[in-house]
Amino acid sequence: MVEGQKRVSVGTEGRRAARVVQGRSASTRVNLLDGAARVFSRLPYAEARLKDVADESGISPGSMYFHFGNKVDLARAILQLQQERMTAALAEVLQRQTSGLESLLAVSDRLGRLIASDVVVQAGIKLGLQPGTGLESDAKVPYFEWIEIAASLIRQGIEDGSIRPTVDAVVAAEYVNVVFVGAQVLSELEDSWASLPERLERMRPHLIGTLARTAD
Repeated sequence: MVEGQKRVSVGTEGRRAARVVQGRSASTRVNLLDGAARVFSRLPYAEARLKDVADESGISPGSMYFHFGNKVDLARAILQLQQERMTAALAEVLQRQTSGLESLLAVSDRLGRLIASDVVVQAGIKLGLQPGTGLESDAKVPYFEWIEIAASLIRQGIEDGSIRPTVDAVVAAEYVNVVFVGAQVLSELEDSWASLPERLERMRPHLIGTLARTAD
Protein backbone atom coordinates (compact mmCIF):
# COMPACT_ATOMS: atom_id res chain seq x y z
CA MET A 1 0.00 0.00 0.00
CA VAL A 2 1.37 3.43 -0.90
CA GLU A 3 1.63 6.20 1.69
CA GLY A 4 -1.42 8.09 0.37
CA GLN A 5 -3.56 4.98 0.55
CA LYS A 6 -2.43 4.40 4.14
CA ARG A 7 -3.48 7.90 5.14
CA VAL A 8 -6.90 7.41 3.53
CA SER A 9 -7.32 4.08 5.31
CA VAL A 10 -6.31 5.50 8.68
CA GLY A 11 -8.62 8.47 8.21
CA THR A 12 -11.54 6.21 7.31
CA GLU A 13 -10.95 3.98 10.32
CA GLY A 14 -10.71 7.05 12.56
CA ARG A 15 -14.04 8.40 11.36
CA ARG A 16 -15.65 4.98 11.75
CA ALA A 17 -14.35 4.71 15.31
CA ALA A 18 -15.59 8.22 16.12
CA ARG A 19 -19.08 7.31 14.86
CA VAL A 20 -19.08 4.21 17.07
CA VAL A 21 -18.10 6.29 20.11
CA GLN A 22 -20.75 8.90 19.33
CA GLY A 23 -23.38 6.20 18.94
CA ARG A 24 -22.47 4.67 22.29
CA SER A 25 -22.54 8.09 23.94
CA ALA A 26 -26.00 8.82 22.52
CA SER A 27 -27.24 5.41 23.67
CA THR A 28 -25.87 6.01 27.16
CA ARG A 29 -27.63 9.36 27.34
CA VAL A 30 -30.94 7.79 26.28
CA ASN A 31 -30.57 5.09 28.93
CA LEU A 32 -29.78 7.69 31.57
CA LEU A 33 -32.82 9.78 30.71
CA ASP A 34 -35.08 6.73 30.72
CA GLY A 35 -33.69 5.69 34.11
CA ALA A 36 -33.99 9.21 35.48
CA ALA A 37 -37.60 9.41 34.32
CA ARG A 38 -38.44 6.20 36.18
CA VAL A 39 -36.75 7.51 39.32
CA PHE A 40 -38.37 10.97 39.20
CA SER A 41 -41.77 9.45 38.46
CA ARG A 42 -41.72 7.41 41.68
CA LEU A 43 -39.61 9.54 44.06
CA PRO A 44 -39.89 13.19 45.09
CA TYR A 45 -37.14 15.33 43.59
CA ALA A 46 -35.64 16.00 47.03
CA GLU A 47 -35.32 12.28 47.74
CA ALA A 48 -34.06 11.14 44.36
CA ARG A 49 -30.30 10.60 44.23
CA LEU A 50 -27.97 10.42 41.26
CA LYS A 51 -26.96 6.97 42.50
CA ASP A 52 -30.59 5.92 42.11
CA VAL A 53 -30.47 7.07 38.50
CA ALA A 54 -27.19 5.28 37.81
CA ASP A 55 -28.53 2.05 39.32
CA GLU A 56 -31.86 2.32 37.48
CA SER A 57 -30.10 3.00 34.18
CA GLY A 58 -27.41 0.35 34.56
CA ILE A 59 -24.83 3.05 33.88
CA SER A 60 -21.66 3.67 35.87
CA PRO A 61 -21.58 6.84 38.03
CA GLY A 62 -18.60 8.07 36.00
CA SER A 63 -20.52 7.84 32.73
CA MET A 64 -23.49 9.55 34.33
CA TYR A 65 -21.42 12.50 35.53
CA PHE A 66 -19.88 12.79 32.06
CA HIS A 67 -23.35 13.48 30.64
CA PHE A 68 -25.00 15.26 33.58
CA GLY A 69 -23.01 17.08 36.22
CA ASN A 70 -25.74 17.27 38.83
CA LYS A 71 -29.37 16.47 39.58
CA VAL A 72 -30.65 19.83 38.33
CA ASP A 73 -29.07 19.28 34.92
CA LEU A 74 -30.68 15.86 34.74
CA ALA A 75 -34.10 17.16 35.77
CA ARG A 76 -33.88 19.98 33.20
CA ALA A 77 -33.05 17.43 30.52
CA ILE A 78 -36.17 15.45 31.48
CA LEU A 79 -38.31 18.61 31.26
CA GLN A 80 -36.83 19.47 27.87
CA LEU A 81 -37.49 15.96 26.56
CA GLN A 82 -41.03 16.10 27.94
CA GLN A 83 -41.68 19.34 26.09
CA GLU A 84 -40.18 17.93 22.87
CA ARG A 85 -42.47 14.89 23.01
CA MET A 86 -45.54 16.98 23.75
CA THR A 87 -44.64 19.38 20.94
CA ALA A 88 -44.24 16.44 18.55
CA ALA A 89 -47.67 15.14 19.60
CA LEU A 90 -49.19 18.57 18.94
CA ALA A 91 -47.51 18.80 15.54
CA GLU A 92 -48.80 15.35 14.63
CA VAL A 93 -52.38 16.50 15.19
CA LEU A 94 -52.09 20.02 13.82
CA GLN A 95 -50.79 18.89 10.44
CA ARG A 96 -54.15 17.23 9.73
CA GLN A 97 -56.69 19.16 7.68
CA THR A 98 -59.62 19.29 10.12
CA SER A 99 -61.90 21.93 11.60
CA GLY A 100 -60.81 24.03 14.56
CA LEU A 101 -63.10 22.15 16.94
CA GLU A 102 -61.98 18.73 15.69
CA SER A 103 -58.33 19.75 16.03
CA LEU A 104 -58.89 21.05 19.56
CA LEU A 105 -60.49 17.79 20.65
CA ALA A 106 -57.86 15.70 18.85
CA VAL A 107 -55.01 17.58 20.56
CA SER A 108 -56.59 16.97 23.96
CA ASP A 109 -57.01 13.28 23.17
CA ARG A 110 -53.45 12.88 21.82
CA LEU A 111 -51.86 14.61 24.81
CA GLY A 112 -53.97 12.55 27.20
CA ARG A 113 -52.78 9.29 25.63
CA LEU A 114 -49.18 10.51 25.68
CA ILE A 115 -49.33 11.39 29.38
CA ALA A 116 -50.93 8.05 30.21
CA SER A 117 -48.21 6.04 28.44
CA ASP A 118 -44.91 7.96 28.51
CA VAL A 119 -42.84 7.80 31.70
CA VAL A 120 -40.63 10.72 30.60
CA VAL A 121 -43.69 12.96 30.23
CA GLN A 122 -45.02 11.74 33.58
CA ALA A 123 -41.69 12.50 35.27
CA GLY A 124 -41.64 15.97 33.74
CA ILE A 125 -45.14 16.70 35.03
CA LYS A 126 -44.21 15.54 38.54
CA LEU A 127 -41.02 17.59 38.53
CA GLY A 128 -42.95 20.68 37.48
CA LEU A 129 -45.45 20.37 40.31
CA GLN A 130 -42.92 20.01 43.13
CA PRO A 131 -41.88 23.19 44.98
CA GLY A 132 -38.29 23.93 45.81
CA THR A 133 -36.73 22.33 42.74
CA GLY A 134 -35.79 25.60 41.04
CA LEU A 135 -37.42 24.25 37.88
CA GLU A 136 -40.75 26.04 38.13
CA SER A 137 -40.04 28.48 35.30
CA ASP A 138 -39.07 25.60 32.97
CA ALA A 139 -42.07 23.48 33.91
CA LYS A 140 -44.86 26.04 33.51
CA VAL A 141 -44.09 26.88 29.88
CA PRO A 142 -46.10 24.01 28.26
CA TYR A 143 -49.26 24.89 30.19
CA PHE A 144 -49.35 28.47 28.93
CA GLU A 145 -48.34 27.41 25.44
CA TRP A 146 -51.29 25.01 25.42
CA ILE A 147 -53.65 27.88 26.27
CA GLU A 148 -52.29 29.88 23.34
CA ILE A 149 -52.61 26.91 20.98
CA ALA A 150 -56.16 26.24 22.19
CA ALA A 151 -57.09 29.90 21.62
CA SER A 152 -55.69 29.73 18.10
CA LEU A 153 -57.69 26.58 17.34
CA ILE A 154 -60.85 28.15 18.75
CA ARG A 155 -60.38 31.19 16.53
CA GLN A 156 -59.89 28.82 13.60
CA GLY A 157 -63.12 27.06 14.59
CA ILE A 158 -65.00 30.35 14.69
CA GLU A 159 -63.74 31.13 11.19
CA ASP A 160 -64.58 27.70 9.75
CA GLY A 161 -67.98 27.58 11.45
CA SER A 162 -67.36 24.63 13.77
CA ILE A 163 -67.39 26.88 16.89
CA ARG A 164 -70.00 29.47 17.78
CA PRO A 165 -69.04 33.02 16.77
CA THR A 166 -70.03 34.36 20.20
CA VAL A 167 -67.34 32.31 21.98
CA ASP A 168 -64.53 34.34 23.58
CA ALA A 169 -61.45 32.49 22.33
CA VAL A 170 -59.17 33.47 25.24
CA VAL A 171 -61.68 32.61 27.96
CA ALA A 172 -62.70 29.37 26.24
CA ALA A 173 -59.05 28.35 25.82
CA GLU A 174 -58.46 28.80 29.54
CA TYR A 175 -61.61 26.78 30.25
CA VAL A 176 -60.37 23.93 28.04
CA ASN A 177 -57.01 24.03 29.80
CA VAL A 178 -58.66 23.95 33.25
CA VAL A 179 -60.72 20.90 32.22
CA PHE A 180 -57.63 19.15 30.85
CA VAL A 181 -55.38 19.89 33.84
CA GLY A 182 -58.16 18.97 36.26
CA ALA A 183 -58.63 15.62 34.51
CA GLN A 184 -54.86 15.15 34.55
CA VAL A 185 -54.61 15.75 38.31
CA LEU A 186 -57.55 13.48 39.15
CA SER A 187 -56.19 10.69 36.96
CA GLU A 188 -52.76 10.94 38.55
CA LEU A 189 -54.31 10.62 42.01
CA GLU A 190 -56.52 7.73 40.97
CA ASP A 191 -54.19 5.49 38.98
CA SER A 192 -51.04 7.33 37.83
CA TRP A 193 -52.72 8.69 34.68
CA ALA A 194 -53.93 5.35 33.32
CA SER A 195 -57.52 6.62 33.29
CA LEU A 196 -56.74 10.00 31.70
CA PRO A 197 -57.77 9.12 28.11
CA GLU A 198 -61.07 7.70 29.33
CA ARG A 199 -61.68 10.68 31.62
CA LEU A 200 -61.08 13.11 28.75
CA GLU A 201 -63.41 11.07 26.55
CA ARG A 202 -66.16 11.55 29.16
CA MET A 203 -65.56 15.30 29.09
CA ARG A 204 -65.74 15.46 25.29
CA PRO A 205 -69.54 15.86 24.95
CA HIS A 206 -69.49 18.70 27.48
CA LEU A 207 -66.74 20.55 25.60
CA ILE A 208 -68.62 20.08 22.35
CA GLY A 209 -71.82 21.35 23.96
CA THR A 210 -69.99 24.42 25.24
CA LEU A 211 -68.19 25.31 22.02
CA ALA A 212 -69.86 23.79 18.98
CA ARG A 213 -71.97 25.78 16.62
CA THR A 214 -75.40 24.21 16.30
CA ALA A 215 -77.21 23.95 13.00
CA ASP A 216 -79.34 27.00 12.22
